[in-house]
Amino acid sequence: NQYVSLFAPGLSYVIMPGYLIGKSLGASQVGAFSIISLFAILNVILLRAIAIKLGANQIASTIASLLFLFGTPAFAYGVNLYQHHVSTFLMLISLYALLRFKNIIALLIVFFAFACAIPLDYPNLFFLLPVAIYAGLQVFSFEEIKERLVFKINTFRLFTPLIMIIPMLFFLWFNNQSYGSPFHLLGGSSVTVAKKIAPDGKPIMANHKKDPTTPSISENNGLRFFETRNLLNGMYIHFISPDRGIIYYSPIILFGLIGLLLTFNKKIKLFPVFFAIIGMNILLYSMWGDPWGGWAFGSRYLIPSYAVLSIFIALLLTYWQKKTWFLLVFMVVGFYSIAVNTLGAVTTSAIPPQVEVLNLEKFSGIVEKFTYERSWDFLIAGKSKSFVWQTFLKDYLSALQFYEVLTISIFIVFSGILLYFSILPNRKGEKNV
Repeated sequence: NQYVSLFAPGLSYVIMPGYLIGKSLGASQVGAFSIISLFAILNVILLRAIAIKLGANQIASTIASLLFLFGTPAFAYGVNLYQHHVSTFLMLISLYALLRFKNIIALLIVFFAFACAIPLDYPNLFFLLPVAIYAGLQVFSFEEIKERLVFKINTFRLFTPLIMIIPMLFFLWFNNQSYGSPFHLLGGSSVTVAKKIAPDGKPIMANHKKDPTTPSISENNGLRFFETRNLLNGMYIHFISPDRGIIYYSPIILFGLIGLLLTFNKKIKLFPVFFAIIGMNILLYSMWGDPWGGWAFGSRYLIPSYAVLSIFIALLLTYWQKKTWFLLVFMVVGFYSIAVNTLGAVTTSAIPPQVEVLNLEKFSGIVEKFTYERSWDFLIAGKSKSFVWQTFLKDYLSALQFYEVLTISIFIVFSGILLYFSILPNRKGEKNV
């Protein structure tokens, strides 16, 4: 038998150092998961730096970046083995490079990160594409010389995309080793995984009734799960559905949309790129056949958009620093978002989508919950997946007490920084970070 990964290969290689270190200490899983936590922390640092570069107040940038981590599903997926934080890091390091550097270093970082993102998660090709296109346009320039518009090509910059060859060679090698062809993606092999083996050794397909919510599948079609017919339902799932919607799981991020609108005419550098990333991310996963992300906590697919919108939360706070009513509402919504997402981080993030609940109830014989109430029940039952609680605090605090202490601690830090920010005079971020 030949076993291959159900997912893009990049993440397995990224976490390997943590796994090996953890294995030597007798905690291989903790070591592997800690790599994801490290990327989550790096994302907080990059978000703050980018916001300041765009003119946001330093403290406002700190608040917004912390809210990304603790007030969105990024918290639950910062302590779990998913690729979202690594993908977000590659996006943010590219954006920061374009803001920080004015030479070919920025282009080299962008193109290298873009190529690394593809074997990490195939849809990264689309939502990181705006960054790569923007970087590619930096190869060309127009100058007005003696009342004539002159088109120029920077020879050195023209060759910067060649750096993509390094990660792409690895990607092609992996595909060849796993699937027998360098250009064969795992999507064409996933149907085989769904087959069952009969007693005579021949594969048979399970006889399931057609679910109208499930898209049709055809082999060897890498784009088969993206259909425009899913768009309206996908938007509903990501924004207002009780099982995954932002309005239920992370309403604090909606302030980022307000910030996005306020900065529309303020000539924010890279604004079209930020807007395109958010639009591509939302559009892509609204067309996705499984917008729920399987059994998940909140809309995990939109973590890159949460990150970008957090930048605009920092700008919104900078603009509305002296609006007391706004800061009070912001604090209340922030506390709610922190409480919900801390729950997902310390308990289970495996929440079924609403469309599966009826069949699941027939199988289990009990009422199944499809919102974060399921995580709450997990906590009330005295369970927590937290390594810190299980290893060091289980004998001193119940799971519920641990959650309360952690949530209150995060909120105290958040509200303390916000209160300090509200009494400061208006100050924009420094240009250099």
